[in-house]
Amino acid sequence: MNNKKLYTGFLSITAALALAACGNKQQSSSSVQAPVEDGFKTEVVNEGTPISGGTLNVAQVSNSPFKGLFNPVLYIDSGDGAVVDMAYSSLFEYDANQKIDNSRGMADYKLDIENKTFTVHLKKSDYKWSDGQPLNIDDYIFTYEVISRKDYEGVRFSEDFLNVEGVEEFHEGKASSISGLEKIDDQTVKIHLKEVYPALELGGQAINALVIPKHIFKDMSYQDMITSDYSRTTVVGSGPFVIKNIVPGESVSFEKNPYYYKGQPKIDVKLDVVSSEQIVSELKAGHYDYVSGMPSDQYETFKDLDNISLLGLMTNSISYTGFNVGHFDAAKGEHVIDPSKKMNDVALRKAVAYAIDNDTIGKDTYHGLSVRANTLLSPFFKGVYVGKDVVPGFEYNPEKAKEILKEAGYKDVDGDGLVEDKEGKPLVINFLAAKGSETAEAVLQQYMTWWKEVGLNVQLLNGRTLDFQTYAEKLQKYADDFDMWTGGFTIGYNPSPDGLYGPKAAFNFGHFVEPKHTALLERISSNETFDENVKKQLFLEWQQYVQENPFAIPRFNTFELTAVNKRVKKVNITPDKGTGWEEIELVADKGVASK
Repeated sequence: MNNKKLYTGFLSITAALALAACGNKQQSSSSVQAPVEDGFKTEVVNEGTPISGGTLNVAQVSNSPFKGLFNPVLYIDSGDGAVVDMAYSSLFEYDANQKIDNSRGMADYKLDIENKTFTVHLKKSDYKWSDGQPLNIDDYIFTYEVISRKDYEGVRFSEDFLNVEGVEEFHEGKASSISGLEKIDDQTVKIHLKEVYPALELGGQAINALVIPKHIFKDMSYQDMITSDYSRTTVVGSGPFVIKNIVPGESVSFEKNPYYYKGQPKIDVKLDVVSSEQIVSELKAGHYDYVSGMPSDQYETFKDLDNISLLGLMTNSISYTGFNVGHFDAAKGEHVIDPSKKMNDVALRKAVAYAIDNDTIGKDTYHGLSVRANTLLSPFFKGVYVGKDVVPGFEYNPEKAKEILKEAGYKDVDGDGLVEDKEGKPLVINFLAAKGSETAEAVLQQYMTWWKEVGLNVQLLNGRTLDFQTYAEKLQKYADDFDMWTGGFTIGYNPSPDGLYGPKAAFNFGHFVEPKHTALLERISSNETFDENVKKQLFLEWQQYVQENPFAIPRFNTFELTAVNKRVKKVNITPDKGTGWEEIELVADKGVASK
């Protein structure tokens, strides 16, 4: 089962908590197969004859409830995203090289580089929404319009959309439609672009993979959509399942969608939010059949369970420590560096990086399932990721951290073991972090101990970790009461960093903007990168730039483990060969418990 969510996302201190960001792919926590020596399988086939029907019990490992906003253009966190994934389908599916696979999915595409057009074609004329109404290209065009409207306050609209002819005029209210969306027929739209670049073939940048029902939302404003039952309880989607019942924040029960384009599923599904502290005991008892994102800090307690199979992949996510170095200028719609910000000193940021030992945390706390990241990319992106032999990242070196601070003018003036700022005034770094598992909380405390050992006074914002929704809101609304935070991104299939760190990117939470960096981002996103050699060189230069100018410190690349109960007949989690929901079958009436 290819466990997907819409859009790029950002994660909290624990990988189980995520927010969705700008991107154009129904996928997150997508992965590459772990090396053979790591011993992880990507497929399991269990013995037994499939029964008729049944309910698959799925656990979402999270220490926070879901918010209950189940609309693919509105939701922001992975809890809601998991539900959206059940109720809606992406138009596209992808091959092993992360490109749109025209042989699969609801739609195919044609990129005309010379004429700067990208044509989207629905493969069938009889697609339907879960309420039985027709799904056609008008719905797709309408989805573009919703995201591009002036009243849209969600995270899906970005400068990438402005690459579509007419979006800017539509967004500013100067046009009643988007001129660059040329409807050819009920199954086809030709998208006229200002520029073309390779990321388009990855379903990235200006290409939208989402579709919402026009007949449901056509007369609603953004705020109407937020509060509508159609975005929360009575969801009309295109995915394999229809929401049947909701226990707010805790669980969602699904029934089969008879109109699913791949065929009606054989099973129903119940999705529960289960805390990281409870999941192992629940798994042992056979209460859950499918659990992705098993907590790596508890690996030793579940790796040998006899009632499950463990499947494992290296994810395309990256966790990091970020720095607040500016603000967002709403009038200009872009981020601005603020020289007065304490974290605007690259020496201070490097000292923070060298003071923590992520190698030891990854090996001892996360049992090798999290590996110290050296860049802001994952090894998932084989063609552009640069290894530690070229870009070393930040290995633990407290003496180097102390030396950097000293040379930059940070000295312990009053003899309390903590450095003051360059003017001799107290230096306190306010640290924003989301509440996680006991292990995640312990890691944060260890970080602060290591920082203190090199003379840095780092304090949790308001003295505590925050619930995930509060944490996420501070980032999204660009709160200015913190200096540093831990987070993460799921990068989707398009590794271009512009959508995350660009001068107008909604997810540039640290507001870092610098001319050389912006120029690099623009070149990476340009048609220059149709040349693979140029693409590799530009990504190398970007990763080297971040090493020398760390606006964010890479923390971990992570293997994601999926537990599959023995009553599930067959599961494959490889992205391009993943088992579809319509293929899932059960071989017993209830889950197998551990002996």
